[in-house]
Amino acid sequence: MKKLNLTGRLVNKLRNERGWTQDELADRLRHRLGPAWQVNSGQLYQLVKGLERDGLIERVAHLPEHEDRHVFAITDAGVGEFERWFEQAADPVRLCRRPLLVKITFAGPQRMVDALAQVDAYELQCAERLREISQLRETLPEDGPLVRADHLLLRLNLSADLLQLEGELRWARHAREMLSWLASRDAVWPSQAQGATGTEGAGGADSGSAAQRRGGEGARHELFTRMAGEDAPRRPRRPRED
Repeated sequence: MKKLNLTGRLVNKLRNERGWTQDELADRLRHRLGPAWQVNSGQLYQLVKGLERDGLIERVAHLPEHEDRHVFAITDAGVGEFERWFEQAADPVRLCRRPLLVKITFAGPQRMVDALAQVDAYELQCAERLREISQLRETLPEDGPLVRADHLLLRLNLSADLLQLEGELRWARHAREMLSWLASRDAVWPSQAQGATGTEGAGGADSGSAAQRRGGEGARHELFTRMAGEDAPRRPRRPRED
Protein backbone atom coordinates (compact mmCIF):
# COMPACT_ATOMS: atom_id res chain seq x y z
CA MET A 1 0.00 0.00 0.00
CA LYS A 2 1.49 3.34 -1.00
CA LYS A 3 1.86 6.17 1.47
CA LEU A 4 -1.03 8.63 1.32
CA ASN A 5 -0.49 12.35 1.17
CA LEU A 6 -2.31 14.58 3.62
CA THR A 7 -5.18 15.40 1.26
CA GLY A 8 -5.71 11.70 0.60
CA ARG A 9 -5.93 11.00 4.32
CA LEU A 10 -8.45 13.79 4.77
CA VAL A 11 -10.58 12.47 1.94
CA ASN A 12 -10.35 9.06 3.55
CA LYS A 13 -11.49 10.49 6.90
CA LEU A 14 -14.42 12.37 5.40
CA ARG A 15 -15.71 9.16 3.90
CA ASN A 16 -15.87 7.73 7.40
CA GLU A 17 -18.63 10.16 8.33
CA ARG A 18 -21.03 8.78 5.74
CA GLY A 19 -21.07 7.95 2.06
CA TRP A 20 -20.00 10.79 -0.22
CA THR A 21 -19.85 11.38 -3.93
CA GLN A 22 -16.70 12.85 -5.41
CA ASP A 23 -18.24 16.29 -5.89
CA GLU A 24 -19.54 16.34 -2.31
CA LEU A 25 -16.08 15.51 -1.03
CA ALA A 26 -14.55 18.54 -2.77
CA ASP A 27 -17.14 20.80 -1.14
CA ARG A 28 -16.62 19.19 2.27
CA LEU A 29 -12.86 19.71 2.16
CA ARG A 30 -13.31 23.40 1.42
CA HIS A 31 -16.12 23.93 3.94
CA ARG A 32 -14.41 22.06 6.77
CA LEU A 33 -10.82 23.28 6.26
CA GLY A 34 -11.02 26.53 4.31
CA PRO A 35 -10.01 27.75 0.83
CA ALA A 36 -6.42 26.52 1.20
CA TRP A 37 -7.75 22.97 0.77
CA GLN A 38 -9.67 23.54 -2.43
CA VAL A 39 -8.84 20.80 -4.96
CA ASN A 40 -9.89 20.48 -8.57
CA SER A 41 -11.84 17.56 -9.97
CA GLY A 42 -8.80 16.01 -11.62
CA GLN A 43 -6.81 15.91 -8.38
CA LEU A 44 -9.75 14.49 -6.46
CA TYR A 45 -10.40 11.85 -9.12
CA GLN A 46 -6.83 10.57 -8.80
CA LEU A 47 -7.09 10.54 -4.99
CA VAL A 48 -10.35 8.60 -5.00
CA LYS A 49 -9.00 6.19 -7.60
CA GLY A 50 -5.91 5.52 -5.50
CA LEU A 51 -7.90 5.06 -2.27
CA GLU A 52 -10.20 2.56 -3.97
CA ARG A 53 -7.27 0.70 -5.54
CA ASP A 54 -5.59 0.37 -2.14
CA GLY A 55 -8.76 -0.97 -0.54
CA LEU A 56 -9.29 2.03 1.75
CA ILE A 57 -12.69 2.92 0.29
CA GLU A 58 -15.32 1.02 -1.64
CA ARG A 59 -18.30 1.77 -3.82
CA VAL A 60 -21.57 1.29 -1.99
CA ALA A 61 -24.10 2.86 -4.37
CA HIS A 62 -24.56 5.13 -7.34
CA LEU A 63 -26.83 8.09 -7.94
CA PRO A 64 -30.04 7.01 -9.69
CA GLU A 65 -29.96 9.98 -12.04
CA HIS A 66 -26.25 9.53 -12.81
CA GLU A 67 -25.12 5.93 -13.27
CA ASP A 68 -21.47 7.00 -13.54
CA ARG A 69 -21.46 8.92 -10.21
CA HIS A 70 -20.76 6.56 -7.34
CA VAL A 71 -21.13 6.87 -3.59
CA PHE A 72 -18.11 5.60 -1.67
CA ALA A 73 -17.66 4.59 1.95
CA ILE A 74 -14.54 3.90 3.98
CA THR A 75 -13.45 0.31 4.63
CA ASP A 76 -12.07 -1.19 7.84
CA ALA A 77 -8.60 -0.92 6.30
CA GLY A 78 -9.23 2.75 5.63
CA VAL A 79 -10.23 3.37 9.24
CA GLY A 80 -7.09 1.64 10.43
CA GLU A 81 -4.90 3.65 8.04
CA PHE A 82 -6.32 6.92 9.35
CA GLU A 83 -5.86 5.86 12.98
CA ARG A 84 -2.22 4.92 12.32
CA TRP A 85 -1.59 8.29 10.70
CA PHE A 86 -3.30 10.19 13.52
CA GLU A 87 -1.08 8.54 16.13
CA GLN A 88 2.10 9.61 14.34
CA ALA A 89 4.06 12.61 15.59
CA ALA A 90 3.47 15.91 13.79
CA ASP A 91 5.68 16.67 10.80
CA PRO A 92 8.72 18.83 11.60
CA VAL A 93 8.43 22.57 11.02
CA ARG A 94 9.67 23.51 7.56
CA LEU A 95 10.83 26.93 6.45
CA CYS A 96 8.98 28.46 3.54
CA ARG A 97 10.70 28.45 0.15
CA ARG A 98 9.51 31.52 -1.70
CA PRO A 99 10.00 31.38 -5.49
CA LEU A 100 9.75 35.18 -5.53
CA LEU A 101 12.70 35.43 -3.16
CA VAL A 102 14.75 33.20 -5.48
CA LYS A 103 13.97 35.57 -8.35
CA ILE A 104 15.02 38.56 -6.26
CA THR A 105 18.25 36.90 -5.14
CA PHE A 106 19.39 36.23 -8.70
CA ALA A 107 17.82 39.24 -10.41
CA GLY A 108 21.00 41.32 -10.48
CA PRO A 109 21.15 45.10 -10.87
CA GLN A 110 19.71 45.03 -14.39
CA ARG A 111 16.41 43.49 -13.20
CA MET A 112 16.07 45.37 -9.93
CA VAL A 113 13.16 47.49 -11.22
CA ASP A 114 11.34 44.36 -12.41
CA ALA A 115 11.99 42.67 -9.06
CA LEU A 116 10.47 45.62 -7.23
CA ALA A 117 7.43 45.46 -9.49
CA GLN A 118 6.94 41.76 -8.69
CA VAL A 119 7.25 42.46 -4.98
CA ASP A 120 4.62 45.21 -5.27
CA ALA A 121 2.27 42.83 -7.11
CA TYR A 122 2.80 40.14 -4.47
CA GLU A 123 2.07 42.64 -1.71
CA LEU A 124 -1.22 43.58 -3.36
CA GLN A 125 -2.18 39.91 -3.73
CA CYS A 126 -1.46 39.26 -0.06
CA ALA A 127 -3.55 42.25 1.01
CA GLU A 128 -6.48 41.20 -1.19
CA ARG A 129 -6.35 37.60 -0.02
CA LEU A 130 -6.16 38.81 3.57
CA ARG A 131 -9.38 40.80 3.12
CA GLU A 132 -11.18 37.84 1.52
CA ILE A 133 -10.36 35.37 4.27
CA SER A 134 -11.03 37.91 7.00
CA GLN A 135 -14.52 38.45 5.59
CA LEU A 136 -15.08 34.71 5.36
CA ARG A 137 -14.07 34.18 8.97
CA GLU A 138 -16.41 36.94 10.15
CA THR A 139 -19.38 35.06 8.66
CA LEU A 140 -18.81 32.23 11.15
CA PRO A 141 -20.21 32.85 14.64
CA GLU A 142 -17.83 32.34 17.55
CA ASP A 143 -20.47 31.71 20.15
CA GLY A 144 -24.18 31.25 20.58
CA PRO A 145 -26.85 29.11 22.25
CA LEU A 146 -25.52 26.07 20.40
CA VAL A 147 -21.84 26.05 19.49
CA ARG A 148 -21.12 24.32 16.20
CA ALA A 149 -17.82 22.51 16.35
CA ASP A 150 -17.35 22.60 12.55
CA HIS A 151 -17.73 26.41 12.53
CA LEU A 152 -15.32 26.87 15.40
CA LEU A 153 -12.71 24.58 13.84
CA LEU A 154 -13.08 26.28 10.48
CA ARG A 155 -12.41 29.61 12.20
CA LEU A 156 -9.26 28.03 13.61
CA ASN A 157 -8.14 26.99 10.12
CA LEU A 158 -8.89 30.43 8.72
CA SER A 159 -6.98 32.05 11.59
CA ALA A 160 -3.91 30.06 10.56
CA ASP A 161 -4.32 31.31 6.98
CA LEU A 162 -4.70 34.89 8.19
CA LEU A 163 -1.59 34.75 10.36
CA GLN A 164 0.40 33.35 7.45
CA LEU A 165 -0.86 36.06 5.09
CA GLU A 166 -0.07 38.78 7.63
CA GLY A 167 3.48 37.46 7.80
CA GLU A 168 3.75 37.37 4.01
CA LEU A 169 2.45 40.93 3.79
CA ARG A 170 5.02 42.15 6.31
CA TRP A 171 7.76 40.31 4.42
CA ALA A 172 6.71 41.86 1.09
CA ARG A 173 6.83 45.36 2.56
CA HIS A 174 10.22 44.65 4.12
CA ALA A 175 11.49 43.26 0.80
CA ARG A 176 10.39 46.41 -1.02
CA GLU A 177 12.24 48.58 1.50
CA MET A 178 15.40 46.46 1.23
CA LEU A 179 15.40 46.41 -2.57
CA SER A 180 14.79 50.15 -2.77
CA TRP A 181 17.68 50.72 -0.38
CA LEU A 182 19.92 48.36 -2.37
CA ALA A 183 19.04 50.04 -5.66
CA SER A 184 20.15 53.40 -4.22
CA ARG A 185 23.57 52.07 -3.17
CA ASP A 186 26.76 51.62 -5.17
CA ALA A 187 26.81 47.90 -4.37
CA VAL A 188 29.18 45.21 -5.63
CA TRP A 189 27.26 42.41 -7.33
CA PRO A 190 28.53 38.83 -7.73
CA SER A 191 28.74 39.09 -11.53
CA GLN A 192 30.92 42.19 -11.25
CA ALA A 193 33.25 40.52 -8.77
CA GLN A 194 33.53 37.48 -11.02
CA GLY A 195 34.34 39.61 -14.04
CA ALA A 196 37.08 41.48 -12.20
CA THR A 197 38.70 38.30 -10.96
CA GLY A 198 38.48 36.52 -14.30
CA THR A 199 40.49 39.15 -16.25
CA GLU A 200 43.84 38.43 -14.64
CA GLY A 201 46.58 36.47 -16.45
CA ALA A 202 45.00 36.19 -19.87
CA GLY A 203 48.15 34.65 -21.35
CA GLY A 204 49.47 32.77 -18.31
CA ALA A 205 48.61 29.97 -15.99
CA ASP A 206 45.75 31.94 -14.41
CA SER A 207 43.74 32.19 -17.64
CA GLY A 208 40.85 30.06 -18.87
CA SER A 209 38.60 27.89 -16.75
CA ALA A 210 40.78 28.08 -13.62
CA ALA A 211 40.41 31.86 -13.48
CA GLN A 212 36.68 31.54 -14.06
CA ARG A 213 36.38 29.09 -11.19
CA ARG A 214 38.29 31.44 -8.89
CA GLY A 215 36.09 34.29 -10.04
CA GLY A 216 32.98 32.27 -9.26
CA GLU A 217 34.33 31.32 -5.84
CA GLY A 218 35.14 34.96 -5.09
CA ALA A 219 31.67 36.03 -6.18
CA ARG A 220 30.00 33.40 -4.03
CA HIS A 221 32.15 34.34 -1.05
CA GLU A 222 31.26 38.01 -1.49
CA LEU A 223 27.55 37.18 -1.82
CA PHE A 224 27.44 34.93 1.24
CA THR A 225 29.44 37.46 3.26
CA ARG A 226 26.91 40.17 2.49
CA MET A 227 23.98 37.83 3.20
CA ALA A 228 25.48 36.93 6.56
CA GLY A 229 25.85 40.61 7.41
CA GLU A 230 29.56 40.39 8.16
CA ASP A 231 30.23 43.71 6.46
CA ALA A 232 27.10 45.43 7.84
CA PRO A 233 29.00 47.72 10.26
CA ARG A 234 30.83 49.33 7.37
CA ARG A 235 27.62 50.20 5.50
CA PRO A 236 25.11 53.00 5.96
CA ARG A 237 22.07 52.07 7.96
CA ARG A 238 19.66 49.91 6.02
CA PRO A 239 15.92 49.34 6.60
CA ARG A 240 15.15 47.72 9.95
CA GLU A 241 14.21 44.04 9.90
CA ASP A 242 11.17 43.06 11.93
